Amino acid sequence: MIEVLPLGGMNEIGKNMTAIGFDGKYIIVDMGIRLDSILAFEDVEIGKMTKEELVNINAIPDDSMLHGKKVEAIVLTHGHLDHVGAVGKLAATYNAPIYGTPFTSEITKHIIKEESGPTPRLDLRRHIPPGDTVDVGKISVEFIPITHSILQTSAILIRKGEESILVASDFKLDDEPLLGYKTDTKRLEEIGKEGLLAAMVGSVRLDEEGPTGSEAQAKEMLRDAMNDAFTTRGLVFVTTFSSHITRLKSIVDLAFELGRTPVMIGRSMRSYTKIAMHLDLVDFPAELQILGRPNAVRNILKKIEQSRSDYVLICTGHQGEPTSVLTRIADGRIPPSIKNGDEVIYSASVIPNPINQSNRAIQETKLEAQGAHIHRNVHVSGHAGRVDTAEFLSMIKPEHIIPCHGTPEKLRTMAELSRQIGYSGKQVHIFGNGISLKLGG
Repeated sequence: MIEVLPLGGMNEIGKNMTAIGFDGKYIIVDMGIRLDSILAFEDVEIGKMTKEELVNINAIPDDSMLHGKKVEAIVLTHGHLDHVGAVGKLAATYNAPIYGTPFTSEITKHIIKEESGPTPRLDLRRHIPPGDTVDVGKISVEFIPITHSILQTSAILIRKGEESILVASDFKLDDEPLLGYKTDTKRLEEIGKEGLLAAMVGSVRLDEEGPTGSEAQAKEMLRDAMNDAFTTRGLVFVTTFSSHITRLKSIVDLAFELGRTPVMIGRSMRSYTKIAMHLDLVDFPAELQILGRPNAVRNILKKIEQSRSDYVLICTGHQGEPTSVLTRIADGRIPPSIKNGDEVIYSASVIPNPINQSNRAIQETKLEAQGAHIHRNVHVSGHAGRVDTAEFLSMIKPEHIIPCHGTPEKLRTMAELSRQIGYSGKQVHIFGNGISLKLGG
């Protein structure tokens, strides 16, 4: 029998954490934060807050239901904060090894080091190459390569004996990812033939028909936007996720190709790109400047101010985050000033919650009021839409489907899609955080 106990990520986007149990022994999948809960409070610094304070503001999972239970291992699907951001607050309770792909593990180490106070002693030495399997006692954990908006993302297949569950909270089907692995559709089809008791499947973009565009398409969208932006001879800003190494690579390559000098600005951008380069996951040109320290950032921004038409400024701020580089520029807190003829390219969509949407709208209003022209949504998602998800389910053929990583509306949309492709109501399970589901026998 498999027990599925979600502690976060059900009826919400973010804060992902699920315990998968076999005969009283558990594998925890992910320990994430809920970003909008943190943004709702001014001047919150997660690294300085206690576990209890963060649980109270709904920023990290309440894992009290697991206390006293035997946790064999913690496995991480990928390096986004809504999946690994709470590891430093929660993992030490369990004295369990933590498994992740190299990029995921190194990002997690970096996040923990950024926290103030004593750093918890965590066993993060276990780097699992995508496609490999690790045995945890009698439970096997397989890291299946899938494509997402961050490198080395995995779907996690957990198996004991004849019973297995697949956790695939974030994925897309992309034949042209440009960097990293394609989704391993051959292995997914094998899993479907072997027999799969249950699958937890993400629903973040289930309200979009799909299929989701490839990263190759995103690069062509960027080419068109940057070509158009360069004709004004103003300063060009491009903003995207700091962790989206593939997208950053496309922006840098296109800037050089089209005759401008790219400069990457922002502490998080510097951190993620340096990790990816250290692991030989990406090759940026040697002349690219990637700056994160305040003094270095201010110096290069002053230089850019003097020669605006020569540069592309790649920076943080696509969600309108108050402390991001683009917001501080829009507010006039740091150079360069925004002028008529400047262009701002958003190569990211707004995370759909009221705080992000409000912050982004305020930022755009300030930029436009100062004369900037905005290119919105030059982007393709890292999540599967309805068409892609139906194809994914047809590969893995689970006996039971557990919609996850979504608002109540999105979970219901997954249930509706499941019924449309032939699943009965008894095979689709919608439930909440802290509620246990037992399947098989």
